[in-house]
Amino acid sequence: MPYRLRWEGHGVYRRFFGDVTAAEFLEAYREMVSDVRYEGIRYIISDYLGAVPGPDLTERDLKAFAELERLRFYDSPDTVQANVAKDAKTLNYARYYETLRISPHCMATFTTVEDARRWVASNPRLGWVRPAPSQVGENRVN
Repeated sequence: MPYRLRWEGHGVYRRFFGDVTAAEFLEAYREMVSDVRYEGIRYIISDYLGAVPGPDLTERDLKAFAELERLRFYDSPDTVQANVAKDAKTLNYARYYETLRISPHCMATFTTVEDARRWVASNPRLGWVRPAPSQVGENRVN
């Protein structure tokens, strides 16, 4: 497994290792969002310092992953995402991902985990509160 997930209070720290293929990147995403702790998290830190994109990971894949994140938006709408990388190709991919503006998360890219953590700690959240099921039912049009 070329990644490790570590759940931290209100967020998750994802650390990737070696050549990361498109399938492995998707596996890390699916493991993260299928965990019961994902709903309501406040941050995601993705550490790529020990990783590089595998030869099959393309910008097209990144766009598809961003679209997947959009589908899960209401699970954690006020989440911020910090990417950490130094490798040129990884930095280019992280910055490309940010420019897509498909993913609902407020994102930034850093070269150290410490800088990413400072940004996460200082970033204001939307403060969105999921409506209670009874409120949702009251607003339906009959």
